[in-house]
Amino acid sequence: MTGSSQTTRNGAPKLPPPLDVHAHVDPNITVAAVRQLGAYVFAMTRSLDEFDAVKDRADPRLLWGVGVHPGRTDAVNAFTQSRFRTAIDRTPLVGEVGLDASSRVPMRQQVHTLRGIFEVLQDTPRLVSVHSAGAQLHVIRALHLTPVDGIVLHWWTGSAELTDEAVRLGCSFSMPPAMVSSNVLGRIPQDRLLAETDHPDGDRRSRNPRKPGAVAEVEQRMAERLQRSPIDMRQLFWENLRGLVTRLNLGADFASDWHQVLRVPTTAAAARLRPSQ
Repeated sequence: MTGSSQTTRNGAPKLPPPLDVHAHVDPNITVAAVRQLGAYVFAMTRSLDEFDAVKDRADPRLLWGVGVHPGRTDAVNAFTQSRFRTAIDRTPLVGEVGLDASSRVPMRQQVHTLRGIFEVLQDTPRLVSVHSAGAQLHVIRALHLTPVDGIVLHWWTGSAELTDEAVRLGCSFSMPPAMVSSNVLGRIPQDRLLAETDHPDGDRRSRNPRKPGAVAEVEQRMAERLQRSPIDMRQLFWENLRGLVTRLNLGADFASDWHQVLRVPTTAAAARLRPSQ
């Protein structure tokens, strides 16, 4: 199956727009500017307060996540499970959350917060973009103690052994341009791969325009690594997202603009798919 069943006039599959599953977007961006991105974008927030500022927006092709960034002391200190539970009623996306070894927040507090997030998500599944800088082992331990489906490890730089364990736990992986040359790429099943810019940090050295949704470099470089075409990679990324959304039964939580490309079940009867091992 390709990333979109729509076809061109000659019957060839129609190429969907780019998909960026991790970027930071100005909460004050205009709707016109969102359309000019020319892509579908997962927009991460860094705190519950930042999500509160965007939760009432109805942006085409832009999905806002509920974030509690581990590097933000104010965000971690303000976290409560009840407030987080209320926030995720507004979106199928959680991000950016996770652990960071360089944060001023004590690791014990970070882990307590992340496990509190995971406990809520065990009852209310969501797509979850997880930060793990310098703390990959702690993230894997948290997932062992509080298993959660729908995890997408953002900018993962774990060892081969930790990567294998993350795959075994069912995690997906989103790659910015800087990660495509990583040796761990070969250990990740292709149906677990997604593209991200991590704008404005992850695309800092990109050869392409630096903006959310500009994942052409990821598509090109990953195509070269996997001996596929950039078109194949874009379709693969959409297919992989479709599998996640279907497995988590989140189709009904996406706006109509996303349905045009995702084409996923939007009822409780959605099929539960098992990720590859």
